[in-house]
Amino acid sequence: MKPFKLQALSLCLIALPLSVLAQDVNAEREKWALHARGGENQLAESIDALNKLYAQSKDAKVRADLIALLVRQGNGNEALRVCDNCKIDHYSLDELQNLAKAARDNKQFGQAQEFYSALQQQGPSLKIGFLGGALTAVDAHDYAAAKNQIAEYQRRFGSDEDIQFAERYMGEQSQSLTERLTGLQQQLSANPDNKELVLQVYRTAAQLRAFPIQEELVAKYPNYFSDSDRLWLKEGMAVNQYRLARTTGDKAGLQSAYDALSEVVNQSAEGSALNTQALRDRMAVAVALEKGKLALADYNTLARRGTQPDYVQEQYAEALAINGDPVTVRKVYEGIASRQRTADGKLPADLTEKLVQANADTGNYTQAQNLLNNWNPNKYTNDFTRTSQVDNPYYDKQYFWNARLEAWNGNIKGAIKIMDNWLADYPGDPWAMALRGDLAQWNGREDEALSWYEQAKQQLPNDSQAWLDRSIGGILSEKGNWAGLEEMAAKIDRNDPEYQGFWKMYDEAHAAQFQASYGITHATSPRDSGNEWEQSTTLYSPRSKGGHRAYIHQQSGYVPNHGDPLRHGRIGAGGEFSLYPITLNVEAGQGTHLNEKAYFGAGLNWRVNEQFSLNARAEKNSANTPTKALSQDVYANEYSLSANYNPSGNTRTGFGASIMTFDDDNVRKSVYGWVSQLLFQHNRWKLDSSLWADYSNNKDTPSAYYYNPKNSRSLSGNLDLSYFNLLPNGMRLTHHINGGLGRYWQAEHSSENTWMLKYGHDWNLTKNIGLAYEFGRKQAIYDGNPEFHNFGNVNLNVRFR
Repeated sequence: MKPFKLQALSLCLIALPLSVLAQDVNAEREKWALHARGGENQLAESIDALNKLYAQSKDAKVRADLIALLVRQGNGNEALRVCDNCKIDHYSLDELQNLAKAARDNKQFGQAQEFYSALQQQGPSLKIGFLGGALTAVDAHDYAAAKNQIAEYQRRFGSDEDIQFAERYMGEQSQSLTERLTGLQQQLSANPDNKELVLQVYRTAAQLRAFPIQEELVAKYPNYFSDSDRLWLKEGMAVNQYRLARTTGDKAGLQSAYDALSEVVNQSAEGSALNTQALRDRMAVAVALEKGKLALADYNTLARRGTQPDYVQEQYAEALAINGDPVTVRKVYEGIASRQRTADGKLPADLTEKLVQANADTGNYTQAQNLLNNWNPNKYTNDFTRTSQVDNPYYDKQYFWNARLEAWNGNIKGAIKIMDNWLADYPGDPWAMALRGDLAQWNGREDEALSWYEQAKQQLPNDSQAWLDRSIGGILSEKGNWAGLEEMAAKIDRNDPEYQGFWKMYDEAHAAQFQASYGITHATSPRDSGNEWEQSTTLYSPRSKGGHRAYIHQQSGYVPNHGDPLRHGRIGAGGEFSLYPITLNVEAGQGTHLNEKAYFGAGLNWRVNEQFSLNARAEKNSANTPTKALSQDVYANEYSLSANYNPSGNTRTGFGASIMTFDDDNVRKSVYGWVSQLLFQHNRWKLDSSLWADYSNNKDTPSAYYYNPKNSRSLSGNLDLSYFNLLPNGMRLTHHINGGLGRYWQAEHSSENTWMLKYGHDWNLTKNIGLAYEFGRKQAIYDGNPEFHNFGNVNLNVRFR
């Protein structure tokens, strides 16, 4: 066979599958283009299929159909991204028309003009290229270019209805809304029955939020407006009321806006544009009212209808924050940031602040600080005219955030210095005073914090002080000044929506409580015959207005005692009485099991100042009486005195002394001292330390069956490393690993080392329920002999509210 014939045959063999492939692609394209006519679901399916087909084939006709379907779906941004590397002269006339519309609909006017210019060049006989160019220039407020486009259109095609519309559109857009409304009202006065003029006045009034004009038109021309129009008007008025109420902090106005939007939601067709918009706006109002559950319910309804815009996603994040789900909040904001980040990596200032808050709320202080460092707002910014400069509010916010992050990450002194420097330059800044008060409170300076809050209040109008009163009330309850809190509450209306935060704090502070603890120890060497355990439960009544409360207390214990088990207990009632700055506690009851006598105890705590407090207590039939003493029918009375001193929020110390007198003439004297110090804090990690020292001696009592060394001393140190996780629904889990070493000295015995290692969890299950447990192993010394114990403890705290 000749070479030429061989080459021709080879080319035919190659071309044959390509031809078949092209036919297959074309058939597939036509199939999905036809399928898209079936409805919204079929349209989405066709888009997905053509997307995959174009990725495989890079066929221009497939691309054209895909762009057309995306534009039909209203997804212009995706249409513009179908072929990022395509040059503009590669597109067909249909593609240029669709892409120009997509760009204009998405307010990308520069790109839209490029497409319309290409359309004018490649299809000069098509009116749409010149008409679209004119309308796009008007949208971009480039009225000189719009006039040129209109003139070119008229030169080519004459002055038809389409270009006359464009001229009117330019005239309307180049006027201010107020001028346009005035002109339209004048025309309507001359032609009162012109329906088109009525609707134009109505639409222009809507843009100006001139609701009285809209209401007047609806009342005067009821036949021109549908029920849907009336609901849209009601929706717009409610949104306007919401914006005004949010600006002024008017909670009653917010509630009224919420109720009006609820009517629109209930009366509009489910899934309609009006219904969806009303749900979005009602969600925003619910967030402003701090009704997180209602906002989340609206978001869940919206989410079932499809992906929501970023502003709705931000409302969703705020609702999650109200409901205590900071982890999901951060994920939502990170998703928004990924869509809004510019080419140079910058984000809008308000979104940056929300990301800083979200990271701080999840304990990611380092990431929050990095965001803050990259924020870098200038001290001054252009005003809305861009002709002069004004103070940039984000400059203050960044400065204050620096102080908060320093404090939350353990550097409270550094944070205080930052705010003191600011106040030196701006001594009358109430927001700085309030933050300085927060820092003082976090540093254990409650009285100083109150002073800062009061100074801040003096700089604010009366209707802007509710948030400060919430902070002041919280400190009064923390330091036990219940009378002061009640005096404050007496001046506040419980139904005042501005003070719902205050009353929530008030009710939580006065709520009934239940506390329970259980501890078990098992001796592994020397082996005992069972487990030793202790348990205690206390049920507190709600506090009275004066801060007083009653309680019922029950406790018991069990000692295996080498096969001769001993059990003791007591049950009684008591009261806690607030006589600020003194708190008096009185409890009385009856012993159980081995403890056959009644008991009585009284104690007082004196808050001398924000750093120093004293505690004194006397108890007949003391709860600290050894179980083996009770088995001998030996009871003890105890008298104790202690003091606590807190130099700062990170350092605490205390000391105390006690005397216990036994029925068998034994006298036990004890003194102790302790100090705790935060050593390290970074994001979710903390390392705390503590030291403990004590000394006790006992009267020589040969008849004592219980442990009764002549004297003993101990010194021990502990390190506690903790890390916390934030979980959905506001739960928080803190892990603790704790280790300690010590030395124990006992008269007539050689000194020995002691040690302890334990691991545990603290759960904040809800705002009102806390659960903690731990387990570990330790070595203790008795009469010079080491004993090894495994142990576990559980604590439960429930606030009834």
